[in-house]
Amino acid sequence: MSTIVLLHGWGSDSRCWDLLLGLLPAEHQYLPIDLPGFGSNSQVQCADIETLLAWLIHQIPPDSTLIGWSLGGTLATALASRHPEKVGRLITLATNPNFVALPASLENSETDAGINSVIDEKSISLSELDSKVWPHGMAANVYQQFCSDFFRHASATLKKFVVLQAMNDAESKWVARELQAASVAPEGSQKQQWEFSLSLLSDIDNRHNLSLMAQPALHILGAGDTLVPASVAEHIAQLNPQHEVVILENTAHAAHISQPQQVAKLIEKFLTTAEPVCSKRKRRIANSFSGAARNYDRLARLQKRVADSLLSFTLGDRLVESGSLLDIGCGTGYCTQKLLELEQLSSAELHGLDLAEGMLIEAQSKFSELGLDGRVAWHLGDMEALPFAAETFSGIVSSLSVQWAESPERLFCEAARVLKSGGWFSFSTLGPETLFELKSAWQAVDSRAHVNQFLPLDRLKDEAKAAGFDIVAHKVELPLLYYHNLTELLRELKGIGAHTINSGRMPGLMGRKAFLALQAQYHSTWMNPDKGLPARYEVYYLFCRKR
Repeated sequence: MSTIVLLHGWGSDSRCWDLLLGLLPAEHQYLPIDLPGFGSNSQVQCADIETLLAWLIHQIPPDSTLIGWSLGGTLATALASRHPEKVGRLITLATNPNFVALPASLENSETDAGINSVIDEKSISLSELDSKVWPHGMAANVYQQFCSDFFRHASATLKKFVVLQAMNDAESKWVARELQAASVAPEGSQKQQWEFSLSLLSDIDNRHNLSLMAQPALHILGAGDTLVPASVAEHIAQLNPQHEVVILENTAHAAHISQPQQVAKLIEKFLTTAEPVCSKRKRRIANSFSGAARNYDRLARLQKRVADSLLSFTLGDRLVESGSLLDIGCGTGYCTQKLLELEQLSSAELHGLDLAEGMLIEAQSKFSELGLDGRVAWHLGDMEALPFAAETFSGIVSSLSVQWAESPERLFCEAARVLKSGGWFSFSTLGPETLFELKSAWQAVDSRAHVNQFLPLDRLKDEAKAAGFDIVAHKVELPLLYYHNLTELLRELKGIGAHTINSGRMPGLMGRKAFLALQAQYHSTWMNPDKGLPARYEVYYLFCRKR
């Protein structure tokens, strides 16, 4: 039984799904979630987008399908993009990839026509468009006026909002009545949370997220919607041709209330025909490293050594702009902390990103104990779909994370996208000779993939160059660690989360017979009587500049 998670829109709560839920197929489990500040979670506070998305993803079971309406669709899209290991399908209703138009507003747009009749705000003329423009949303001045009105007169503005959502709908009276029944003006801290949630409609731009998304998606729009124009349909289709886009006639912003039978049929068909696409590999990575987070710093001797070497390599004799820096695959924050301690980067604005929630929790706890709260912005997300705008960072550092990418091409393209022109990307990663002794011992036992496979240096260089980087410098190290016995080596690999991720690996625990065979082969071939059992690593260091 799969789980269908439903996220409501702004000014509403999970009661908005009641009509639809009674019509959806019974073989699924449905989980409506009230956003922070709304409904049953009216007392929950999330002060920034990272805290909110982390709170939400914690509520969502693995292999979920997300259904989001309006703001809920905006959040669902961001979650699906960041967490391909957990979200397998996406359905949005009345959701614009970028809710507020770029540039400031549109003259005579479909959106303005309906809004201005209620808010009485005139649009300003459209400036010349460029490649970053998105002229398919609410005019910025109209949106800002709405936010201002809500701040001053919440109850009256909510009534206007109900009218806006129902306007041009064949069932407008019914829709308005249903929305009004569940619309209660917030007060105190709850109102502050509503104001924050309203700001997300301006702050979140999901265009890039949609273009990268591998999961199947269905986007349902209303032909008469005054908030999200139906004309956005063709642009969603251009962003991701694999996604299905449907426009419902005689319907406005609340199709699941106006036309619940039609919406239910569309959803049922989609759930039947669109197979979920969850990255099981990324889920294994996230779960493995999350599980290892508490003991990671104690066991990760190679990882610390490589991080130190990477920073020395990065900052040695090169001019490195501080600006805004990103640590990809930050883990428990060892490398991030080292960056904070460097005098030449003392003014840098630091960000840390990791796919493993457990690692980020450990990093935040550690930095809090060190009195470094607020020095780093932590992000839970996927390095192959970075949750940042283009040209955000001056530099990126990544120590022993690149090797876990499913698509190195996509990783390098994402790094290039979020870097400013001339920005630097310095990283360490593992080469194919890593754990050579363990690999060769396993090959004498069976043919399964017991050791992760990593890309050669030339392939990494080619991928980086193709993404728009110049390779400024590179080096190779072959650190050799020694262990008392095989058990110690395997416990350390497990303890730092470095399980076998590649396909062809043996499922479940290693049997005693296989362990004894591996131990005999490893010891007889590689044991050094003076130093112990060797484990060789091949580490690449590359410093790249965005062209």
